[in-house]
Amino acid sequence: MYGGNYPPSNYPPFHGGIGGAYPPQFGGGYNSGPPPPPMHSAYNVNQYGGGGYGGGYNQGGYGNPSGAVPGFTVPALQQCHNMAQGMGMMQQPQAPVGMPVTSQVQNMDQHLFQQQMMMQQQMMQMLQQQIKTGQPMAQTQAQGQQQEEQRACTPQPDISEEDMKAKVREQMQRVFIDELCRREAVSGTFEMTEGSVKPLFKYDAEDPVASWYNENRGEDISGKKWNCEADCEYMRDAMKGLGTNDDAIVHVVSTRCNAQRQEMKTMFKTLYGRDMIEDIKGELSGDYKELVMALFVSPPEYDAWCIKEAIYGPGTDEGALIEIFLTRTNAQIEEIRNAYPSVLNNHYHGRTPKIEKDIEGDTSGDFKRLLISAAQGKRYTIPRDRLEEAVEEIMNPETEEGTGMFQVNYKKLADCKKAAREAKQLFEAGEDKWGTDEETFIRIFATRDYYQMRETWNEYVKLTQRDILNSVDRETSGNFKAGLRAIVMNIRCRPMYFAEKLKKSMKGLGTDERTLIRIIVSRSEIDMVQIKQCFLELTKKTLWKWLEEDTSFNFKKLLQKIVGRN
Repeated sequence: MYGGNYPPSNYPPFHGGIGGAYPPQFGGGYNSGPPPPPMHSAYNVNQYGGGGYGGGYNQGGYGNPSGAVPGFTVPALQQCHNMAQGMGMMQQPQAPVGMPVTSQVQNMDQHLFQQQMMMQQQMMQMLQQQIKTGQPMAQTQAQGQQQEEQRACTPQPDISEEDMKAKVREQMQRVFIDELCRREAVSGTFEMTEGSVKPLFKYDAEDPVASWYNENRGEDISGKKWNCEADCEYMRDAMKGLGTNDDAIVHVVSTRCNAQRQEMKTMFKTLYGRDMIEDIKGELSGDYKELVMALFVSPPEYDAWCIKEAIYGPGTDEGALIEIFLTRTNAQIEEIRNAYPSVLNNHYHGRTPKIEKDIEGDTSGDFKRLLISAAQGKRYTIPRDRLEEAVEEIMNPETEEGTGMFQVNYKKLADCKKAAREAKQLFEAGEDKWGTDEETFIRIFATRDYYQMRETWNEYVKLTQRDILNSVDRETSGNFKAGLRAIVMNIRCRPMYFAEKLKKSMKGLGTDERTLIRIIVSRSEIDMVQIKQCFLELTKKTLWKWLEEDTSFNFKKLLQKIVGRN
């Protein structure tokens, strides 16, 4: 679990993907967006707060501090809220067309839609300013492209209002679609997500590392970019000698993102010739040690380790296998498969292990076939051309003119005739026959994209007057039923699925610490903010409060720091 490397892959650190996600230009010759950062991992999806590598963390570390297209970041909402009142672009956002929601998450979806509208308003203002002046925005300059960008931009002070609107509309539509493609690569859906753990870009004066460095090294680093060496020196001091400064460890690991922690492991060994993980293992104990060590493992390696533990530990932890295989994106599953051999090689004595073989050897029946199907990482996704057809301009209801902002008509994402056919196939495979045709459930549940599945389940209700979960409960059993239920809950609302898992891990006598650690660590940089919202709706109490009442000591302190107060 605590060693080995995995090959770099699909996504840049701290935010979403490249390729379709964030092109270096918005179009029309006006360079206004950051160039794609270097590829790293599909797991590093802290898309609302990070930038790409820029020569190493302690060499000026990060590039674009926003880590996303300007106007499409959660921190930008604070500026948008004040700005939206005076722009007059639209009076009231219209409801998303055909938004597939359930009663549980309807309020959250509406809130996210409101946020999206405000972000698009800020984006429009930025584009208008750029086109008028012909100057690149500050975020682009921060990527080290200042001279090249300035040469590419040609001021057009005489551009007409009509041409301005046309250019802004074209670029807004393109950027909006690119952003949706990135979100789908991150989570399989087009919904916005935000992690509770984000990269540290600069030390503030209250950061304990800055205070310690000033006192012990005579250098004031407050206000300066994150320095990997300073953090490593602080961590070494916390573990050196008798006793351990747990407050120092809790602070560092909870306020630096995973990619920064990976950098720290290498720097620590470079500075001291010591393995940071071995030092942690020697200094800490119990669930607290398990949590800290999990935070220092790369996400795909951690998932691969959890799968190994679920299979090679005493018995089989089917819940962990369901949670990982049935909630990760295609790109993330590919990374798990790449990391699995290095995690498991000791068990295979030099032979290359395969996840499918281990699943086959430790599970059985329809549940085994469902997991093997999911482990391929080949669930269908929305092709860009279909997404482009579904993106529509929002019209001002008073003037009937386009606002220059866009939304998704979710009905156009799905093949409605196919959804009706497959709803009937599911009915005939379950409710309408003696026994159950499990292969039909596996074929449809394990392969269709999220929006096709949502439409199929809507058609299923029309046909049977039952929710699909009701039929799953009636027609299936055991781990196969648990797997199908996980797919349904994950596709309907992934944050709610994890909120329910967290509640179950702490409810009643005893606590399932391993599940608690796995979910909080793996979702901390992806969608923990949304999970906390769902948890509060589900339990009428915050996740932070549940942790306070159900865990203790440093384990509790670190968990609470990771999830944060609501």
